Amino acid sequence: MKKILNALILLLFILCNFKGYCQDIHLESIQEIIEVKDDSSFTNNVSIHFKKSDERRFYPIFYDTELEKVSDIKLFIKKRKREKPIYIKKIYEEDAKLEYITSKKIKYVMIPADKEIKLSYSVSCKELMYFSSLPFFSYNQLDTLNYKIKVPENFELVYNTIYKESIPYYKIDSTKTETSSVWNIKVVPQKVEPDPFQFFGVYKNMRNPLMRIIVTPDSYKNRPTNYINDWYSEKVASKKGLNYQVKQKIDQLTANIKDPSEITNIIYNYVKNNFKYVAIEVGMGAFIPTHANAVYLNKEGDCKDLSNFLSEALRYKGISSDIALAATFDHISDCDFPSLSSANHVIAVAYLNGKVVLLDPTDSIHREGTPVESLQDRNILIVSSKGGVFHNVKSFTPEENTILYQLELKEDKTSINGTFKTTYKGISGNFLRRRIKGKNQKELLDFGNVFYEEIFRNQSISNLELFNDSEKIECKGNVSINSKSFDDGESKYLFIDFLPRIIEIENRETLIEGINLANPFHKKVRAKIRINEPIKDFDPITYDYQEEGIKLSVIIKPVSKSEIECNYDFILSHVYLEKEKVSKINEILKSFKKIINEPIILKKQKS
Repeated sequence: MKKILNALILLLFILCNFKGYCQDIHLESIQEIIEVKDDSSFTNNVSIHFKKSDERRFYPIFYDTELEKVSDIKLFIKKRKREKPIYIKKIYEEDAKLEYITSKKIKYVMIPADKEIKLSYSVSCKELMYFSSLPFFSYNQLDTLNYKIKVPENFELVYNTIYKESIPYYKIDSTKTETSSVWNIKVVPQKVEPDPFQFFGVYKNMRNPLMRIIVTPDSYKNRPTNYINDWYSEKVASKKGLNYQVKQKIDQLTANIKDPSEITNIIYNYVKNNFKYVAIEVGMGAFIPTHANAVYLNKEGDCKDLSNFLSEALRYKGISSDIALAATFDHISDCDFPSLSSANHVIAVAYLNGKVVLLDPTDSIHREGTPVESLQDRNILIVSSKGGVFHNVKSFTPEENTILYQLELKEDKTSINGTFKTTYKGISGNFLRRRIKGKNQKELLDFGNVFYEEIFRNQSISNLELFNDSEKIECKGNVSINSKSFDDGESKYLFIDFLPRIIEIENRETLIEGINLANPFHKKVRAKIRINEPIKDFDPITYDYQEEGIKLSVIIKPVSKSEIECNYDFILSHVYLEKEKVSKINEILKSFKKIINEPIILKKQKS
């Protein structure tokens, strides 16, 4: 009964704080004094000043049970400049074990109503690398955020602040003594909407100010990349090595194969197709893998587990390979600074024919030798015996990812009927590959019919065929379009709002800031419509819009007395859409909608 009650209390707390059912907690200030110890541990002494409120509030303290210890939790009533200690009846504690959390706990303290309150507590951590960031944002209403960092003389603090321009107020200074350096940081934090992931240090789809940090010993002065490389190499070293059973399996898979590229392909696809991807961990568990032999035995793991196993299997076959820290498109920062806060993913790399070949065993449709879709235009930190190397992941170009629609249509008295053929090259069809993976033929066709009926704005699809290989996806079928042609005796009025929408993976008419469109692409739509009566020639209807990395060209023109063409090209070079890019694309979507919603007036040719 007690466990059920605690679970309900925790659930209530999460609902209140995550979903906004209760008012935001208004905090006057937070001060964190972080002190680095000579033994590479650190402590954080936290003081939180609450403004007076009419209601009691829960305040959460999240911590990692593997690395951190919370102590000395105290409450004070503030009276002018004095603080009077008050008794804490109970501190609730519960495991934060969700699908993606394995080692976190929550202590939550009841903050009394009708008084100004101060909460203080200490967090000690035995792993200095875990001190990797300072958030300059808050999910509560917070007036002032203060950080003080004390670093002994035999250590060096290196930092990098991202999205600093969005902070209302920011000040940093440092002083140096004979024994230490002290950093003082004062911020008016940016207010953000609460998200459960934020409480665990997982910043998904955020572009908010954050200071990334690494504290290095003197022996690595001015070499922070080498420090994180060597630290991580040491942590992973005990998780490497393959037993006889694993080696025997790898030998069976690659029997009589000599070409390193082919061996890489075989082992990579074996891991992707036979190992289950499980768990999203936080804390150190997000980076330190399970032993390679255990991963093989269980046939499952997360990104670090599968990448470490894959790298070990390749090394066994004589193929040079490493693992790399990475930041996917939805992480708050790029992996371009040597701090654990910069990364949220781990992949493997192989070195073939003098090139770095990316291998992401958690991406079931990735092909080696191509950019990883979720890492385009991002950096990775390859952990190697060479001391750590940042490597830029190139993006696909729009021309590598073409989408071609070819429509052959004919008007009759009541409808427009014909055929369509769609070809997705490169990885422009990856969104389809993911949706159709594992479907049988009937499920495939059922999905295809629903999908293309939506693409053609609720027109009827029949006789659909779908072909999928590593180079392209091809779909073809019949389309029947109703109520788009009208006749007043002298003219025809043709509506073309059935043309395929510009962005296939989004059916909303207006995009939102921060959306990820997965890939650059060049979409080409070529629609020929044969008219059932001769028409007069008319001037082409055109529209052209071009900005950096964005282009739309539309042309509607007569081909003959009985046929017109409705064509458009849309080129997008961006993957992640920030505010300015989104507003421009929304302009395009609005203009395109206006063009296809207005009828094309076709004057009949008199006999």
